[in-house]
Amino acid sequence: MIPLSIFLMALGMSLPAFGAAPDADAFLSSGKFDEGVAALEAHLKVQPQDDVSRLGLGVTQFVSAVQRLGQKLAVYGPRPGFAFAGTPAIAEVPAPAEALTYPTLRKINQEWLNDLTRIEATLAKITSEDLKLPLHVGRVTMNLGTAETRSLTLLPILQQFRLGTAGREADFVIAFDRADVDCLRGYCHLLSALSEVMLAYDGQELFDVAAHRLFQHAKTPHAFLLEPNRDRNVGWWSFEDIADAVAMIHMLRFPLVEPKRMEVALAHIEQVLSLSRQMWKRIQAETDNDREWIPGSKQNGALNIEVTREMVDAWLRALGEAEQIVQGKKLIPFWRGKPTRGVNLRKVFLEPRRLDIVLWVQGTDATPYLEEGELTKPDTWQQINRAFGGQFLGFGAWFN
Repeated sequence: MIPLSIFLMALGMSLPAFGAAPDADAFLSSGKFDEGVAALEAHLKVQPQDDVSRLGLGVTQFVSAVQRLGQKLAVYGPRPGFAFAGTPAIAEVPAPAEALTYPTLRKINQEWLNDLTRIEATLAKITSEDLKLPLHVGRVTMNLGTAETRSLTLLPILQQFRLGTAGREADFVIAFDRADVDCLRGYCHLLSALSEVMLAYDGQELFDVAAHRLFQHAKTPHAFLLEPNRDRNVGWWSFEDIADAVAMIHMLRFPLVEPKRMEVALAHIEQVLSLSRQMWKRIQAETDNDREWIPGSKQNGALNIEVTREMVDAWLRALGEAEQIVQGKKLIPFWRGKPTRGVNLRKVFLEPRRLDIVLWVQGTDATPYLEEGELTKPDTWQQINRAFGGQFLGFGAWFN
């Protein structure tokens, strides 16, 4: 017989493992993102099978990462609209100890990419098909600046679309489920692909001539760019505005420095398409109707936006076209010369070269990737767009 005292001691030592899971919603609503991440990670070490908490961890990690990225950039005073004439004035940010340099910007991008990799790895461990995570999305506020007054909240968006009872948008809830795991993983892969492409190329020359338009405190070898304009206006713009805009276009040429990243970016894009198809398979199989983030054609979503069967079919058709383009089985139509020639997008990623946007627009930089073959047809994409009432891109950003 085991003595009662030893049994009770063992039971007492195991109590934390059976305690209540940390409340991701409470951490998100209070802005204590890092505390939430730590608490949820500790809980999952004891109860790794708790997929609801794992989803809560992934969401909290994502919100924390977005806030962290915003705060890193805010130190240097980001300028919306490239600070050209007519753009809204923004508050001056105190000068940091060191002005922003291009290597620092690349480092920030890499740290953001590391965060996305960590979030996706968290979500990829979820195996349960039956999970639900209700979150008060209207209460989530991210401090994206160095000042307490600079924040980002979904509340104005909820108010604009009149979601929930008027005046009580902070009580608006979305119940995230298994399909939304695929959705968030897809976003992580999409953002990772973008970061990988940016890091594959060297943007130092563009930074040197344009960073002063993007940030209040950026280091450039051309110190006079940081001095005030002389007010020689040409219509709405000053001469300096026009000169800088032309210079930015001229410098849209980037040497390839890390070609392997392009192959990694392609793998991320393939994962985006796979996860989107998997997500819609799960959505269409759902039988509930509970505050859905992305509803199926037989559900009413929390955002009060109707998704029809025609839209779902059109989206799946778009995925099929995109998959064939990414696999190199279909070509992107090329605007010059014979209409049977197209760009092999897969080769662009697997055989990357210097990137010159102006020469891509003109066409000559596409030469290594031009082939004769089956093209994706503009009519196909026009039909897909019509299924979404001409708003395919908007729905695409939502559907992932």
